[in-house]
Amino acid sequence: MNITVLDDYFDTLRTLPCFAKLDGHEVTVWNDHVDEPDALVQRLSQADAVVLIRERTALRAPVLERLPRLPRLRLISQRSVYPHIDVEACTRLGIVLSSDQHAGTPSYAAAELTWALLLCAARRIPQQMASLQRGGWQTGVGSTLRGKTLGIYGYGRIGQAVAGYAEAFGMKVRVWARPESMARARADGRECAPDRESFFGDCDAISLHMRLVPATRGIVRREDLARMKPDAILVNTSRAGLIEPGALVAALQAGRPGMGAVDVYETEPLVDPADPLLQLPNLVCTPHIGYVTREEYELQFSDVFDQIVAFARGQPSNVVNPEVLGRLKAGAG
Repeated sequence: MNITVLDDYFDTLRTLPCFAKLDGHEVTVWNDHVDEPDALVQRLSQADAVVLIRERTALRAPVLERLPRLPRLRLISQRSVYPHIDVEACTRLGIVLSSDQHAGTPSYAAAELTWALLLCAARRIPQQMASLQRGGWQTGVGSTLRGKTLGIYGYGRIGQAVAGYAEAFGMKVRVWARPESMARARADGRECAPDRESFFGDCDAISLHMRLVPATRGIVRREDLARMKPDAILVNTSRAGLIEPGALVAALQAGRPGMGAVDVYETEPLVDPADPLLQLPNLVCTPHIGYVTREEYELQFSDVFDQIVAFARGQPSNVVNPEVLGRLKAGAG
């Protein structure tokens, strides 16, 4: 098959041991990002299968409908959730979407980055480094995390891992989430906040750990952030859309919370140095690198490439839209 890989910024996939699973296939790897429809259609016009790196490129109906089909695009292979893919259009057009949901396995890379960002914000590490680079010395005083309370908003797999890191550092953990998630947190022996207001008002740091779906878009509101302490920290390594548009910039400018750390943005890649988020002296920003480690890539793309091999053998796996399979068999017959 002709396989096209999008958005492999540092040409990393070819260097992974699991890339050998694609031996015998023709693989084209793109190292830059395009989202203009004409350019994207051109890149995918010869592809039988497309490999996506998480949500870096959205594949919606206006693009999918312009691609050659049967014998061309037949498979989209990726890992994890797929809000960036028009599943209905894939089904209508006869394109199989395979995506392993890795049940029970958190992204430890994302959990580790969450903790790294919290430490960076608490100790003002980027500001201290910038002072040295300017020829200065210490600038400001940081905060100790031990004895403080970390709020976990959303108690999924990554949230659970981050809660464990907090406890290892001597922090108290408090959870706010859907009722079923809070029941799971209580079963794990963790404290749950009595209400939303005290969760935002009492925690010394809050980390967001929810999927972005219609029900969670903008779930963190301006009034929530305004309740946070002036020395509190907000960390978001999940999705920018969880926070009401414009609320984070306004809150950090107002000093509640006093510090923030984010790895996710409404528009990605974020390449405008004049963006308001990048102008805030009390915000630590990283370019969506939560899952960007060699170990995490090997884990994820081993699954993604297995899905391609299975499809090529006529045994598609982890199929999100199985109703397509009958039509593919009929066409082959």
